Amino acid sequence: MPLVYDPTQTHSTELLIVGGGPVGLFGALCAAKRGVAVTLLDRGFRGYARGHATLLHPSTLRLLTEFGLGSKLLAAGRPVARVELHLEHDFTRSLELPTPALTIAQSAFEELLLKELANEDVEIEAPWEATALTQSESSVEVHATRRELRPMGSPTVASDWQAVESTVIDARFVIGADGRQSSVRSALGIEASSVGVRETFAMFEGPRSVPRTDLSLSFAQGLGGVALPLSGDCGRWGFELPEGSEIVPDVDHLRALLVERAVWEPNPPVELHWSSVALFERRLAQSFGRGRVWLAGDAAHVTSPFGGQSVNGGLMEVHQLVESMAGCLRKAEALSELEQIGSRRVREWQRLLGVATRVEARPGSPASLSRYGQRILSALPASGRDLQFLLGQLGLTVS
Repeated sequence: MPLVYDPTQTHSTELLIVGGGPVGLFGALCAAKRGVAVTLLDRGFRGYARGHATLLHPSTLRLLTEFGLGSKLLAAGRPVARVELHLEHDFTRSLELPTPALTIAQSAFEELLLKELANEDVEIEAPWEATALTQSESSVEVHATRRELRPMGSPTVASDWQAVESTVIDARFVIGADGRQSSVRSALGIEASSVGVRETFAMFEGPRSVPRTDLSLSFAQGLGGVALPLSGDCGRWGFELPEGSEIVPDVDHLRALLVERAVWEPNPPVELHWSSVALFERRLAQSFGRGRVWLAGDAAHVTSPFGGQSVNGGLMEVHQLVESMAGCLRKAEALSELEQIGSRRVREWQRLLGVATRVEARPGSPASLSRYGQRILSALPASGRDLQFLLGQLGLTVS
């Protein structure tokens, strides 16, 4: 039921998910399929507007297939069966994925999830924002506010999002999937610490004259690059830029970058559908939650756009959290399982981001493989055992 302001009534739900991106939407679907009453809030839901290209790992695609989404995702996206790795223009290795990964427009992915949620009678409540929360032994009291864009001044020269309604939600559990500026993480008092330096990336999308089905990953002169196949015989290119670079991301600049740093792309595009320059900062939350409130996705971790690690990690996390919460609700299982999930995920992300870990190449390997080992680890389009499978093909070990 839609949230309606009523100062005399508290809305009740078993699970409140804050954030309507792919991670929050999938979490709501997991809950609905498990028979858990779920409420989904988003403070600025954008509908089906253009989104970034999403790279789904093989393990993620297998999980989504369990929820009946496999064939629909394949119809809307582009399978990727192989990774072509290029290092310093003198080392090339073709890596076979155990099962295909998939590229898909984020908007198409979200649309599929929303349709599945509609079949489960779950709607996204927007624009509602969780502004405060208080935990007790048995539930979480969440204060939520609805905002509208209202004109300011006379004559109107500007507008601002202003609070117009508020309500209280009594939830047995809360998952914060509300992105980098997570209000849930802030309410918990958990800091997200910087892990590594800030990086600037130029991103481009456009038609390819020669369609490809592999993902190309390169590192040269300390900088990374990636090329992804997209549906409709299009491609997406991303290039890490030197510190302090200021560029106009037009087709001429893309062609120059391809000539300079991507010899594996012999036919540069002649037009673009979209381009952008974005700043990324690797960040990791000190904890993924406590008690009955937990984080998933960008609310807990942010990394570079290569490899799609943050969104795939978030999809896995939210599924694990929902499964554990359902066990607590239906079988009176202890909350300690949530603590174990959180601790395990922090360790996994520390490993992925190179916190107190080492990536080593076997003796006799090219120096560039050792030099870029940690960056290769976080840029490969795979998780868990699939990631170990790819690292094994390169002779890389993590300790």
